[in-house]
Amino acid sequence: MLELLKTIIADFHRRELPANIAERELSIPLHPARVATVVGPRRSGKTFLLYSLIQRLEKKIPREKIVYIDFADERLTISAQQLHLVLDAYQQLFPKVDLKDVYLFFDEIQEVPGWEKFIRRLEGSVTKKIFLTGSSSKLLSREIASVLRGRTLSYELLPFTFREYLGYRGIDSKDIHSTRNKNLIASQFERFLSTGGYPEIFDFDEKTRVRALQSYVDIMLYRDIIERYRIGQTYVVKDMMRRLIAGNACLFSVHKYYNELKSRGVRIGKDALYEFLNHFADAYLVFQLNKYDRSAAKQDQALKKIYVNDTGLGFAYNFDLSRNVGRMLETMIFLELRKAGRAAYYAGGNGECDFLIQEGRKIISAVQVCHRLDDDNREREIRGLTDALEKFRLPEGLILTSDQEMEMESAGKKISVKPAWKWILKQKP
Repeated sequence: MLELLKTIIADFHRRELPANIAERELSIPLHPARVATVVGPRRSGKTFLLYSLIQRLEKKIPREKIVYIDFADERLTISAQQLHLVLDAYQQLFPKVDLKDVYLFFDEIQEVPGWEKFIRRLEGSVTKKIFLTGSSSKLLSREIASVLRGRTLSYELLPFTFREYLGYRGIDSKDIHSTRNKNLIASQFERFLSTGGYPEIFDFDEKTRVRALQSYVDIMLYRDIIERYRIGQTYVVKDMMRRLIAGNACLFSVHKYYNELKSRGVRIGKDALYEFLNHFADAYLVFQLNKYDRSAAKQDQALKKIYVNDTGLGFAYNFDLSRNVGRMLETMIFLELRKAGRAAYYAGGNGECDFLIQEGRKIISAVQVCHRLDDDNREREIRGLTDALEKFRLPEGLILTSDQEMEMESAGKKISVKPAWKWILKQKP
């Protein structure tokens, strides 16, 4: 094992990293005061984020002071008791380098059962220059916080934002006014809405893209949920997954779903269904949006709105969603808020408001989302928005659409209608 680790370390030092790695907006310090851990859904770009950090480091230090090991490498059948061999191998290769000056990048270290004690020892007595990534199936952020006991800073990496996607395409996301660039951004936004932000699929043809995205769902379903939690009732899990994706951007009632299964002759406990829903969220397959309430207990009791983790994934796995662009547009806004680390809720009442955005303990804005504002939905959308504005004493509200832009007033409140892409690109990354 020692010789294999020497080979892996030496091979990395000689290997060229991928050229032109797409820049991500997630900012991770090169000199963390604690262990830096990156978590998120599969295939969202965690390994390439490490590569990007390494490229930044190489401008300041030689590659020899960097160790990168992918513990998902099939050659590595290493136990927790053998992890010290990583340091032994490095020191035998570079005996004059002090370990406290070495940057350690461990990809998928959770593949080694019992890795936690090793990392705690490293952080406590060797170096704090440690970067970890973990697949959501084995290294959830709440698990990291538990095993590393406050010694880590955890970062969430999701598929690309729209701004990141434009950067990948070489399009200036800051120029939203010139005719040519504005039209180019609008056309790319329509494409991004249907293809989503998973980086691997950007240049795939439609058939290959759909198959790839469907495979992502299958992997998360089987590895991150069924295998991880040793679930025997696979039919129910698969059925629930289809229901959640089909009901994207809608409220989901476990109670109603339980009664439906019961009417179909499927026997399963309601508590098990609640657990399944949490498993889907833990695996980053879907997100749950809480209804706003000052009472945390009432928030927990209220129905959640469900959003898939990527609009492209939603389209690829359930083509019915393509008939409702408004729901996918709403999903994109939710995902952009999540990627930006913004706290958001939905508002119930006489009319629903899609998003209440919170800073600190205060609601600072209310946002509605629809494909187009027309005679059929105008009254409903405006009523839900103005109810929220009055409740939270906000002077103005926002309606995001695919391409409309105008100003109006209702119930003494100013309402701005804007294209969703223009609002997204004006938000701070």
